[in-house]
Amino acid sequence: MHNTDLIFDIIPKDLFDIKRDGDFVGQIQHLVEQCHPGTTKMKLETLSGELSEASIPFAMSNRALHGLLHGGAYFTVGDTITAMMCLFFIDKPGERMVTVNASIRYLRAVNRETLKAKAVLKRREGKNLFFVCDFFLPDGKRAAQAKYHYVLAAISQTPVSAEPN
Repeated sequence: MHNTDLIFDIIPKDLFDIKRDGDFVGQIQHLVEQCHPGTTKMKLETLSGELSEASIPFAMSNRALHGLLHGGAYFTVGDTITAMMCLFFIDKPGERMVTVNASIRYLRAVNRETLKAKAVLKRREGKNLFFVCDFFLPDGKRAAQAKYHYVLAAISQTPVSAEPN
């Protein structure tokens, strides 16, 4: 399993309200709703280092001007759930997941259906994690597939100044 205290160490406490009660999926969902991925209205369903699932319901906040699901919503949900999967592999204070590469192929338009995202860890090479996230329509047809590559790296804790140089 994972060390929850180590995981929540990476969350800036001055920016986020951290929920410590309930199950882990609910705690992470609470964080998602406070930042950009929350605009997709994604709902985390399962979360582990090897397999995670989320749904993307019809919502105006995730639509493009033509009314279809915006491609950025797919990509954001995939990036969010795969980044959360990286949490299970962080084992040192100060270690963070950093996206190294990502790509997506759009296969079908999504109108008003709820889309299901299913991400799997494809391989791990030391601190490099490679995921594939498939997005499915209710009839089981794939609407898109994304690939994400992360590296777990020690990040400096130097605070960022709000004042211009």
